[in-house]
Amino acid sequence: MQDAIMENLKYCLKEGVQYDAEANELHKSRSSSLNIKPLSEWNKNTPMNWIVVDITEYGAIGDNNTDNTDAFHAAIEEISKSGGGELLVPSGGVYQTAPITLGPHTTLTVHGTIRGVADQHKFPAIDPLPSFGRDADFRGKRRRQALVSARYARNITIRGNGVIDGAGWYWYPFFKNFSAAYHIGRPHIIEIENCTGVEITGVTLRDPAFWTLHLVYCTDVYIHHMAIDAPMCRNYRCPNTDGMDIHSCKNVLVEYNTIECGDDHVTILAGKLRQNRSPPTRNVTVQHNILGRGMGLAIGSSTAGGVSDVLYYNNTMTQIPDLGQGQGAHIKMRTRYGGYVKNISWIDNIFYYVNGPAVEINSGYQSGNWRRTCTNATGDLPCTEVDNITIKNMMVHQAGGFGHVDCFDNSPCTNVHFENITILKSGLKGKRLNKTSTLKCGNVASGSVAGSALREKFDDSCASLVTVP
Repeated sequence: MQDAIMENLKYCLKEGVQYDAEANELHKSRSSSLNIKPLSEWNKNTPMNWIVVDITEYGAIGDNNTDNTDAFHAAIEEISKSGGGELLVPSGGVYQTAPITLGPHTTLTVHGTIRGVADQHKFPAIDPLPSFGRDADFRGKRRRQALVSARYARNITIRGNGVIDGAGWYWYPFFKNFSAAYHIGRPHIIEIENCTGVEITGVTLRDPAFWTLHLVYCTDVYIHHMAIDAPMCRNYRCPNTDGMDIHSCKNVLVEYNTIECGDDHVTILAGKLRQNRSPPTRNVTVQHNILGRGMGLAIGSSTAGGVSDVLYYNNTMTQIPDLGQGQGAHIKMRTRYGGYVKNISWIDNIFYYVNGPAVEINSGYQSGNWRRTCTNATGDLPCTEVDNITIKNMMVHQAGGFGHVDCFDNSPCTNVHFENITILKSGLKGKRLNKTSTLKCGNVASGSVAGSALREKFDDSCASLVTVP
């Protein structure tokens, strides 16, 4: 997978690249070049007795009422004893369960529905991630285990045409009313931690309590042809229902998915804690996805370990007018996290409706009184280093405005490049459309704008961006 992703990054970031038939063929061929082994190869090359088990053989009842946790645990244990296998959840039933953990060389095939039990006391409290230090939801010292997880394993597959339902509407009032047991936050639907060779395809992930899909400390990940259906609510009734959070991973390909959610469609993270406690994220490609409600394609705000070599390519987004904030291309940095954001590109993306700005790079994101007070890259209040950012071939039919690039006073952004950006209308629904919306800059040291026509869309504060042919 690493070779495939790097080939794509080099091609798309190449100066003067033309997206023609040759490029399209390259993208179409990438899936076939991945290094993730199909089941037949695992059976052939891995020393194990591959078995296939049906969850109903262990007493599971798909009546959307019975707690089938014991049945899931027994089936997973049987697969573990065999050395690997497939756990089948048949169509036609809704199988409630508390959290389950998949072992190495396991395929979870979901044709029916897996739904989390509506009982917070059945979701174990576990330690926070080393790179976060605290629960990402309630900021406490413990967090809830995800509904479906895998840890320290190889060859994990989740597939099928069924649904994994996080039962989010049971959980949202606990956040709104601060009434969760022991003040422990909400669980993700899926969390894959420290795994190599991960594939998720076909399934629909619905109604997460918190983030929908969280990949953390993983290598060689392929997420494709699946769907996320998470709610977006007014008045913060179901907050932080992200689509995908890719956290301290390397060699990740996300393509041909449909994502509707209540926060970032996809965001790339690298932890909050410094002093080598947050591994970097690198070599991530997110392409050919259809994005409905949600808040855009983001980097951050957790960047302590560093994020590099990320490509958002040929995605299509239509946010719901006046519901949520939302951006198109978004880099968000918090004071005190530090790290770096380097070699990041949004290329050939189409945004039909964006509630907020089409482009937003902002320092001091949700940092309160700490905003923009960072000192340098290594001090107690480290700045995030931002370098080599490209936004190219972006078509925006309507957005709240062009946007802004607002970097730290003590760490200006460098090499920020804009080329071939079209915004047909700017201004929110119901308000006068402002066709002269410009992009504003703060503490941008260097970069470029391609063409005099596009240059006219940039405020005088962007004088450091040179105009190139």
